[in-house]
Amino acid sequence: FYIIRRIHAAVQRIAMKIAYDGEAFHGQARQPGLRTVEGETIHALVRTGAIRDARSARFQSASRTDRGVSALGNVVAFDSQRTPTAAVRSFNAKSGGVWAWAAASVPDDFSARGARERWYRYLLPAGHDVATLDTALRTFEGEHDFRNFTRDRVRTSARIDIARAKADGGGTVLDFKAPSFRWNLVRRLVAAALRVEAGAVRVSDLKEALERPPRRDFGLAPAEPLTLMDVSYDIPILRVTDPTTEARLRRLQVERVRGANLMEKIVEKFGRS
Repeated sequence: FYIIRRIHAAVQRIAMKIAYDGEAFHGQARQPGLRTVEGETIHALVRTGAIRDARSARFQSASRTDRGVSALGNVVAFDSQRTPTAAVRSFNAKSGGVWAWAAASVPDDFSARGARERWYRYLLPAGHDVATLDTALRTFEGEHDFRNFTRDRVRTSARIDIARAKADGGGTVLDFKAPSFRWNLVRRLVAAALRVEAGAVRVSDLKEALERPPRRDFGLAPAEPLTLMDVSYDIPILRVTDPTTEARLRRLQVERVRGANLMEKIVEKFGRS
């Protein structure tokens, strides 16, 4: 009885931040027979002995990114007898294409899905009309019915705290921050803003789609330029990394910018459609 209690007490819940190139996976959620972010993450945790299996470890992911969408700060949570630092270092030694760079011990009832804020960034090359894009995106800030920008057919009330465009580092970045996002919402908002920039629709059309939503489709922007930058909680998740992981993270950020330039011709079609 005493030994069982000691073993049980050694188990703690860990929140771990991960990064990955979305183009290397068939999406984030587990799918039989396909390489996914969750599948690779769980496999590495099991191989290192951090967990026995996903179910007993109460494994969770904060955000299930689509195929092609990358992440610099997604979060997974699991129960383990490892310390956060040991979990990160052993994980990076075994994982393939997913890198852990921060971790923390969290309360036993911590849910990775209960984030305070999620931050997505969509990268575009330089040369866009940043002011027009910013005006269009600001339309989406606040509480709205976003059913015209999701696959939902019923009222989809949600709050977006920040939707902005700015020039940054020789390119154009579109930032979105909210407690949560419906599936494909960010990519649909990007497509709508690009159509406003091209003169295909007006800002008033976006407002009307939010206020009086008969079904309307503004398109879906490509997934590859989209990155989940961070998922934040009221609990700090501390950086635990090494030079190799730091280099991988920097390389991933550079590849995201390069990918945005390569995707420009694909993105342009939303302005013409």
